[in-house]
Amino acid sequence: MAARARRDLRERMQEAALTSWEEVGNEDLAIFRIARTDGEPFFQFRAGQYAQLAFWDQPDGDPRPRQLSIASAPYDRSELEFYVVLVRDGGPDGESLGYFTGTLWQHRNVGDTLLFMGPAGRFDLGRTSEPEVICVATGTGLAPYVAMARQARSELEEGVLPERRLTVIHGVSYARELGYRAELEALAAIPELGLTYIPTVSRPDSDPDFEPSLARGRANDVLRLLLDCPPSGRVEPQLPDGHGEVIKDRLGPGRSAFYLCGNPDMISDLKEALGPLGYQLSGRGAQVITEDYW
Repeated sequence: MAARARRDLRERMQEAALTSWEEVGNEDLAIFRIARTDGEPFFQFRAGQYAQLAFWDQPDGDPRPRQLSIASAPYDRSELEFYVVLVRDGGPDGESLGYFTGTLWQHRNVGDTLLFMGPAGRFDLGRTSEPEVICVATGTGLAPYVAMARQARSELEEGVLPERRLTVIHGVSYARELGYRAELEALAAIPELGLTYIPTVSRPDSDPDFEPSLARGRANDVLRLLLDCPPSGRVEPQLPDGHGEVIKDRLGPGRSAFYLCGNPDMISDLKEALGPLGYQLSGRGAQVITEDYW
């Protein structure tokens, strides 16, 4: 019996249009927003969830939708915001662009259309009851934490104090790649929000934009430093003055949960570090929660 042809998921998706496109540090990194072409609000979602996006003209080699974490907050469903990097060497030859992101970069003009559906995923703060949430991201893995921080700010403006304090560790290769830096620094300056933001650069010695207010080393090694674990990378991790003790006070198996989003090597490395320290890695009540789509 011949195998049944798989239905094209794009047939079930709805149409949206690009409303803004902002490069972050270089042309391969961007923040963009979309709105539905029918003028309706987007679906209800929780901060930390993702949407699926696609194009009708994606290459036939891989027309599947891609999962992208939503960076905008649930309180405003008029548009959705995403943080994305152009994938290079993602095609069948060594010089091709990624099937989805290569198409996205061809449609980065305001008014260009794409397809969407969602929401999906369980990478939200409802997964934990711990009062301290340590959010570790590499690159565009920052997006779900931006949504969480924005939602917390919105609720604070309505008089609702945060149930959990967020510590956001964002790792990039060079300082110019620190998307959302100004916004997160502003949110961290609101005492009632309780947000701590640690941007870290893994190649500080070759970065002309590196400055003393930034941490040094990979994101996982910065957390390893806070956990008193040896680093796994070549660059010795270092925090700006005064940050270490403040964050260490937030750590402990009885009070902390760790959310990990980004490079799979970062995620596996931190699981190896956190497990022996008594943090539950899986199952009901897990204190280490990961996202595979970002």
